[in-house]
Amino acid sequence: MALAELYAQYNRVWIPDNKEVWQSAEITKSYKAGDRFLHVQLEDGTELNYPVDPAPLPPLRNPDILVGENDLTALSYLHEPAVLHNLKIRFVESKLIYTYSGIILVAINPYKELPIYGDAIIHAYSGQNMGDMDPHIFAVAEEAYKQMARNNKNQSIIVSGESGAGKTVSARYTMRYFATVSKSSSNAHVEDKVLASNPITEAVGNAKTTRNDNSSRFGKYTEISFDQSYQIIGANMRTYLLEKSRVVFQSENERNYHIFYQLCASAMQPEYEHLKLGNAEEFNYTRMGGSTVIEGVDDRANMVETQKTFALLGLKGDFQMDVFKMLAAILHLGNVEIAAVGDERSSISMEDKHLRIFCELLDLNCDKMARWLCHRKIVTTSETVIKPMTRAQAVNARDALAKKIYSHLFDFIVERINQALQFPGKKHTFIGVLDIYGFETFDVNSFEQFCINYANEKLQQQFNLHVFKLEQEEYMKEDIPWTLIDFYDNQPVIDLIEAKMGILELLDEECLLPHGKDENWLQKLYNNFVNKNTLFEKPRMSNTSFIIQHFADKVEYKCEGFLEKNRDTVHEVLIEILKESKFHLCANFFQDSPVSVSPFSSSINIKSARPVLKSPNKQLRTTVGSKFRNSLSLLMVTLNATTPHYVRCIKPNDEKLPFEFDSKRVAQQLRACGVLETIRISAQSYPSRWTYIEFFSRYSILMTQQELSINDKKQICKIVLQRLIQDHNQYQFGRTKIFFRAGQVAYLEKLRSDKLRHACILIQKCVRGWLQRKKFLSMRKAVVTVQQYFRGQRTVRQAVTARNLKETWAAIIIQKYCRGYLVRRLCQLIHVAAVTIQAYTRGFLARKKYQKMREEQKAVILQKYARAWLARRRFQNIRCFVLNIQLSYRVQQLQKKIEEQSRENHGLLERLTSLASAHMNDVDTIQKLESELEKFAAQKRTYEEKGKKYREDSEQKILELENQNKELQEQKETLEIKLQEKTEEMKEKMDDLTQQLFNDVQKEENQRMILEKNFQNQKQDYEKEIELLKGEIKILKEEKTQLQQQIQQEIIIQDGLKMEVGQLTKQAQKIPELQKEIELLQTQKLDVEKQAHSQKRELREKMSEVTKQLLESYDFEDVRSRLSTEDLEHLNEDGELWFAYEGLKKATRVMESHFQSQKEIYEKEIEGLNFKVEHLSQDINHLQKLFREENDINDGIRLEVSRLTSENLVIPDLKQQVAELENQKLDLENRLQEQTVKLKEMSNRLHYELERDRTHRRTTEAQNEVDTKENESLKGTTQGTEGLSNGLMQDEVQDEVQSKIKQVTTRLAVENMDLEEKLDMKDRIIKKLEDQIKTLTKTIEKAETHVPTVPKEYIGMMEYKKEDEERIIQNLILAIKSSQEHTRDLNLLSSWSSTKSI
Repeated sequence: MALAELYAQYNRVWIPDNKEVWQSAEITKSYKAGDRFLHVQLEDGTELNYPVDPAPLPPLRNPDILVGENDLTALSYLHEPAVLHNLKIRFVESKLIYTYSGIILVAINPYKELPIYGDAIIHAYSGQNMGDMDPHIFAVAEEAYKQMARNNKNQSIIVSGESGAGKTVSARYTMRYFATVSKSSSNAHVEDKVLASNPITEAVGNAKTTRNDNSSRFGKYTEISFDQSYQIIGANMRTYLLEKSRVVFQSENERNYHIFYQLCASAMQPEYEHLKLGNAEEFNYTRMGGSTVIEGVDDRANMVETQKTFALLGLKGDFQMDVFKMLAAILHLGNVEIAAVGDERSSISMEDKHLRIFCELLDLNCDKMARWLCHRKIVTTSETVIKPMTRAQAVNARDALAKKIYSHLFDFIVERINQALQFPGKKHTFIGVLDIYGFETFDVNSFEQFCINYANEKLQQQFNLHVFKLEQEEYMKEDIPWTLIDFYDNQPVIDLIEAKMGILELLDEECLLPHGKDENWLQKLYNNFVNKNTLFEKPRMSNTSFIIQHFADKVEYKCEGFLEKNRDTVHEVLIEILKESKFHLCANFFQDSPVSVSPFSSSINIKSARPVLKSPNKQLRTTVGSKFRNSLSLLMVTLNATTPHYVRCIKPNDEKLPFEFDSKRVAQQLRACGVLETIRISAQSYPSRWTYIEFFSRYSILMTQQELSINDKKQICKIVLQRLIQDHNQYQFGRTKIFFRAGQVAYLEKLRSDKLRHACILIQKCVRGWLQRKKFLSMRKAVVTVQQYFRGQRTVRQAVTARNLKETWAAIIIQKYCRGYLVRRLCQLIHVAAVTIQAYTRGFLARKKYQKMREEQKAVILQKYARAWLARRRFQNIRCFVLNIQLSYRVQQLQKKIEEQSRENHGLLERLTSLASAHMNDVDTIQKLESELEKFAAQKRTYEEKGKKYREDSEQKILELENQNKELQEQKETLEIKLQEKTEEMKEKMDDLTQQLFNDVQKEENQRMILEKNFQNQKQDYEKEIELLKGEIKILKEEKTQLQQQIQQEIIIQDGLKMEVGQLTKQAQKIPELQKEIELLQTQKLDVEKQAHSQKRELREKMSEVTKQLLESYDFEDVRSRLSTEDLEHLNEDGELWFAYEGLKKATRVMESHFQSQKEIYEKEIEGLNFKVEHLSQDINHLQKLFREENDINDGIRLEVSRLTSENLVIPDLKQQVAELENQKLDLENRLQEQTVKLKEMSNRLHYELERDRTHRRTTEAQNEVDTKENESLKGTTQGTEGLSNGLMQDEVQDEVQSKIKQVTTRLAVENMDLEEKLDMKDRIIKKLEDQIKTLTKTIEKAETHVPTVPKEYIGMMEYKKEDEERIIQNLILAIKSSQEHTRDLNLLSSWSSTKSI
């Protein structure tokens, strides 16, 4: 079929239009080959002669049946106007926002909430094929999920489009679909966490622009991980190219990032008062765009939602408050006022409120920050220069610092989100959702637009290759001959940007230069690419811009700011100030990354004589452009390894009006996002594809009866097509489909519509004749019916009379009365019979029920007595068994408690001894360190003197050696670098260099020989000294390890002491029970208190004399062996531990004084060490000045100075040891406080216990008064002991502790005398208890063997004997009393045994 035949009369075409892009028109006259004009009529009725001679024919319009198709590739004519018209019909008329274009889902933003995203819709699309239902974002997500589950292959969903096209919302709905469909049964709520990451990233990464109220200002690739059952187990997020410049600058009617306005809206709440924020209008960084509020958006409510999502991800209040502090600090930094001082200087007032708040929030030095915001440090090889900055430079430095802080904060939040979404297991597969910016072109395009368009070039290339591959796979699958399709390849543009000596590489090269400028870089671009690369152009009217021909359109970029944005640097001094911040989050942001240490490096680090200059391009090695290029290449690798699914978001208009379609804007976006390119590729081959079944069902009307008689439908389709389309190149037969070229389906539709038109005319003719006949017959039937009715009425009126009517009425009445009589008679007979039957049956049932009740009543009585007897017998057996168990359990429990208390006492003794030994070791190590410090100071002085001598000698010969030093400078720098990596190789190379230098000097001057010999001798001496120092360093390291081990032991001891404190607190809970008894005893205390003081003095004097005798004669082990567990239960009934309390009281005083003295000694020692360290640091600074002055001396002197600096490296180790000693001091102070608190608690407890027994004790003391002579002798002995104790206080600390411990043991030994007297009493009590236990066991055995037959008396269901009443009450009282006293006595016994062992 010729192309001209399609341009027949009444067919429609598309005419270009300036306003609507394309306008529909109808052909009024058929076109013939050779015509110069095509006669058409527009839709508004105007006629037009469209020129076609030099220009091509206008594109044809699709048949109406194909308009509104849900897949654009199904259109017969595939071109731009057909696509635009189809999208417009679906969007404006049908209110459908989704349309397929092959493998692409085109999504148009409706700017209105639609009810098509509920859970019911999600479940409706779940499990369905992609073409079974209407186009939807859920259909694409289901297709990706299904392919992942079916093929076990990773998937990707690529969402792209302009700002405001709905990318973020589309990506959010895909993630929501996965979370709903693949919800796991666990309680981890991983799906909720994955969805909760979206509000956080939108708050910190989205902002209002002129095109979109919630525009994403970064790219995001989210990997949603699935397990083997295809349920979500976690996620991971990668971000690309955050727009940092928005933090410090916003265009008109734009806003900063949402999180700033959310903070300002919540500033009045009490939890944010310390941030000192206010309205957004008060801050420069938030009011710059002039639009601080978005209509319909509540920033305060969004802040609450952001906090909830933070909490859902496990990021609690402390983390949130740290983030908010960083954000508030950025706002205050933007309000810091920088004043100009002349033309070349600037300054910041120290009274600036916002600077002070900024430093308070980040815990920075306010003076340093105010200075270095207005100054910069320039480090050269010879000196360091501090240069003031102008106001514009200072403002740029301030803004660069704000951008740097926000960039680190954004990366930190994303990192914490990824940590919250991590999963413990191994992922099986994943689906990635890419939400990335689309192709952008503005009036002014800068570095951000360049990177964005570069990313879109890479994505478009990947998209073209994927579409081309799918086309090829489709043809190979259907066995269609494959012909090469010509499609746009944007590889030249990509090479222009990223290839060697491309735009990015030239940009990085210019950034490396210290004086690099945007203009120099632009000039390099002009020189390399103008008139050499067709894709690069120079604007005619500008020398500061360049043009790149992208796949979508030409874009002009302004070079201003490219270098600064690519460098993304902040002055190093400001970074150092932020590193010194005490706010951990701020300090961690700017810490240097740890450098891996080589396993071949030596343990000794040698520092250079002068400070090593950092390379000026160290930070610029990884520029923003190179980072973005690397991350983009990694993204391409990820996408190529997955199966991609494409979603192209379209913005229908710029006014954000709902369901308004701007054809120009849509056409521009379709070109930019690659939809038209896909259609063009499809149109070049066979765009229309029909299965044989679809073709047969659609075009069977064009088939003849002979063709339809064939059974094979595939063969029928081939015969019909060969008959209808003569040109066989217009179609191809595949295995399951028929492929048509563009326009062939429209031709078939025309033939089908013509055939249907003729058929419709024939059907209309027949139907209309049938309807007229049917109407005539119905009218005729109605006339006959009316005639029949009237004729019948007339005959009835003639036949009916009055007599006939009366006779029939009388017959009916007679029949009525007769039938009623018969029915009433039958009903009476039935009623009598029913009553008789009911009487007999009811009597029979009543008699039967009565007999059954009598039998059941007797059985119940028997059961009652039998069950009561069985219950009483069971209760007696259980009661006996329980009593036996209680007795045995109580005895065992008491024994176990006594054993545990004894073990705890032994553990406390061992810990006290270890503490004493550790203290002695600490004193020794401190003394050793002092001696070593003195040695190092002496050595340092000697080295200083030697350095001065060498400097005086070398100054005379500097002029002679300057020329030769310049030649050897390069060799020296290489050797200095290698010195840091491998010390062994350095020594060998330096020896060779020194020999070469000495040979050269011998040739030039004979006088230098004497100097070289002296230098070699001194070198050997220094090497020996270095070896000695190495040995000393090893010894110091060994001592350091020993100190660390001691510290670990002390930590273990501290843990044990904490456990003891916990036990003591539990025991202290029993004190309130004893306070009641104490209150009773306090009344008696006042009366006898005067007598007690005098008796105490006499007893103490007597005790001091008696203890000496006991220590010599008494055997403590014998007493301990005689103490049984039963004796210990009643140890404190009569106040035997009073003397233990008095002894402990004095012991605590001695320990307190001892610890205080130790504390003072430690403080003095540490002060001395600090003074020495300060003195050493001053000396080191002085040495460094000397070394700087000797930079220009020959290589031999520099080697000597470098070795001296290596010797000085010992000083940081000593500083570390001093710091460790300070930590030990703090630990000892804490331990002293814990022990004092513990001793005070023990003393208070014993005091409360012993107050109760004082009255009884005083009566016994009054009877045992001793003569006055004995008192005088005892006084003399006490005076002697006091003199000894005063002498011992002047001795060393350890002797004093031992003497005090001996005094405590002597006082405690007196208690043994009283214990012997009390043992007899306790034995008697124990015998009584044993007798009671025996009687109880006998009664239990009798009860088990003999069951009494006499009637018993019961209380409830418990057997009760009146003669056992007194015995049972006594046993209960004894059991309760023993349990209470047991716990109290055990506590007192443990304290006594600990003091005894000491």
